[in-house]
Amino acid sequence: MKRLEIIAAALLAGLAGYVLLAANQLRIGNFRVPQTGFFPRALAVLLALLTVVELVRALRQAETATAAARIPSEAWLRIGATLAIMLGFALVLEWLGFLLATFALMVLLLRAIEAPSWSKVFIVALATSALTYGLFAWLLGVPLPAGILGI
Repeated sequence: MKRLEIIAAALLAGLAGYVLLAANQLRIGNFRVPQTGFFPRALAVLLALLTVVELVRALRQAETATAAARIPSEAWLRIGATLAIMLGFALVLEWLGFLLATFALMVLLLRAIEAPSWSKVFIVALATSALTYGLFAWLLGVPLPAGILGI
């Protein structure tokens, strides 16, 4: 397990280095007026720091010979259902519009993952749709797909 963590940290360090090199071709700006290269550089530095922390943790950790836990077949079905639902959301977003697509996404995800009561599912789906629409459309002014409702 320790070897895999070290390999993962090395791959993430490589990704951070690549992003940092690619971001060096963009202007950085400053804190008050950031340019296009500011956030990629900041995120690359953050990734590099977190990678170093993970690498140190992995190196200090004692080697364990525990076998990886197997994922039960029911969990694989839930994982597949979640991926299919997310793909479906992306495919119907423009046609249904943000509100209906997000509501449907939340209903399907809640039923596929946890299967709570229908009343909880509809309340959470409605609240999520309304809150995200309010945040992005009204507060931030992001144009969202109107879809068949025209909202």
